[in-house]
Amino acid sequence: MAVFVAKIGLGLVVFAWKPWLGLAFLAAYALYVRQEMAAPGDTEDEALEPLKFQPGRAVPTTGMALAQTLAALLVIFVASRVFFSQLENLGPALGLQPQLLALLLSPIATELPETMNAIIWVRQGKYPLALANISGAMMIQATIPTAFGIFFTPWHLSTPLLVAAGATMLAIGVMYLAFRRGYVARWLLASMAGLHAGFAGLLIALHIT
Repeated sequence: MAVFVAKIGLGLVVFAWKPWLGLAFLAAYALYVRQEMAAPGDTEDEALEPLKFQPGRAVPTTGMALAQTLAALLVIFVASRVFFSQLENLGPALGLQPQLLALLLSPIATELPETMNAIIWVRQGKYPLALANISGAMMIQATIPTAFGIFFTPWHLSTPLLVAAGATMLAIGVMYLAFRRGYVARWLLASMAGLHAGFAGLLIALHIT
């Protein structure tokens, strides 16, 4: 939440040495990784499925595990390229500016892999892995792209981006309070999708293009 407030605050002001503050977001992610790696975490053993590249081995070789990971990343990269190329064509067809369409649809490409990982792990009963996957993805999104954005762009947020920031901050606040109070229900988690729908409706209703 602190990182998110900082990145939005920087988007409201303009000053000469702002690009240097991108280093602070990289440092924040490095600190997050250090704390997560040092934390005791859950000690129960997680039953792993056989590696697709070596289905007959209980313990796959490091090389094959790395090869399968790189192959999966390549598929994600190619699929993302196809998605965004179609997004560029869809914008003019719908009469929408690329920025608005990116705000509404690009999260599908950026967050779908994390969502599918979480669904798979939840179905397998690996709840710590699912939650860590989502929280780690959120931290990366809050720091790494922000750092490069501050490095290479003016990082001055327009009205559509501020509306997106407001919806995101509301979601973060609701989930923070829910977890702090130990009350997390299916309907509450599912209702978070309503925030994105409301955000989309607000942009369209206000004709922010």
